[in-house]
Amino acid sequence: MTAFPNRRTFLVPALSALLLSGSLAAADAGPAATEGDAMAAVPAPLLDTYWKLVQLGDGPHVSAYDNQPEPHLVLETGSGRFHGAGGCNRLRGNYSLDGRWLRFSAVGGTRMACVQGMRREQLLVATLAQVSSYAIQGQKLVLSDAEGRVLLRLEAVYLR
Repeated sequence: MTAFPNRRTFLVPALSALLLSGSLAAADAGPAATEGDAMAAVPAPLLDTYWKLVQLGDGPHVSAYDNQPEPHLVLETGSGRFHGAGGCNRLRGNYSLDGRWLRFSAVGGTRMACVQGMRREQLLVATLAQVSSYAIQGQKLVLSDAEGRVLLRLEAVYLR
């Protein structure tokens, strides 16, 4: 310990300089990216992702009703099957995928009655039959018909 009698005298200025240089480098790089920004830049995979419904056509933002599942879809890898919820009932069916073309078929589900959301669920099921293409934009999925009209907007959700 006699070789460095006062380590603090040496270490404090050295650490301060190191921290300052790191702060300046970060300032030059622009604002720090948040985890959400980083995820938004990477496209979510179409398959095996929980896609929460956020909008039906040009309608208002979709949200879940109290004590009911949020409307969502999950397209399973390799099986050609999907499952999800319409906001009241569990949904299931088949899908076919060819490049950017996507079609849903044999859509069915449970038959529970709910106080709210039944009309929206029926509209969702009917709309799935019209889907013919998809586009992924970061963490968002857009499903369109054969003429390119946007039918459904969904958002990737990840469990924490």
